[in-house]
Amino acid sequence: MKKIIEITSKFDGPSQHGSFTKHMWCRYRWWVILRSLLCIIAIFFGAYLIEPGTKGGAFGGFLVMVGSLGFMRPMLWQMWHERGLRKHPAYETEVHYEFSEKGIKMSGRAGDADVPWSDFYQVRPTKKGLLIYQDKKQYLWIPKADFQTGQMQEIAQMKQTTEA
Repeated sequence: MKKIIEITSKFDGPSQHGSFTKHMWCRYRWWVILRSLLCIIAIFFGAYLIEPGTKGGAFGGFLVMVGSLGFMRPMLWQMWHERGLRKHPAYETEVHYEFSEKGIKMSGRAGDADVPWSDFYQVRPTKKGLLIYQDKKQYLWIPKADFQTGQMQEIAQMKQTTEA
């Protein structure tokens, strides 16, 4: 018997908040870690150069600024991402998802779509929700609160069985 999982999710700011950071961590984990380490090094080395008695004050200030901006960049990108979501026609509406062995049926005020699993790049359950990648950068996010226990893993398994 074919298993069907049905989810109704509100597509709004609170449900989507934090999805960009989960996406960045899932797709670019090592780059995020490396960038964070480089920012920390730049801030500490810049602070050292600003110290009285050293001659690198201006360059030290520059390093502190660059390191700080490096930490702010992901936050800015998340704000831009959430701003882009507010322009989506389905924003502030409920979307009904129907997951089956064939794919995902989505329906809502913005329209209906029936997408086979082969059109998705990856399905990734996280602690906070489910990331469904259309390609390496575009994703759908459904928060964990909309699922019952074990459903996210079952959906990821549905995608994996179509790849085998």
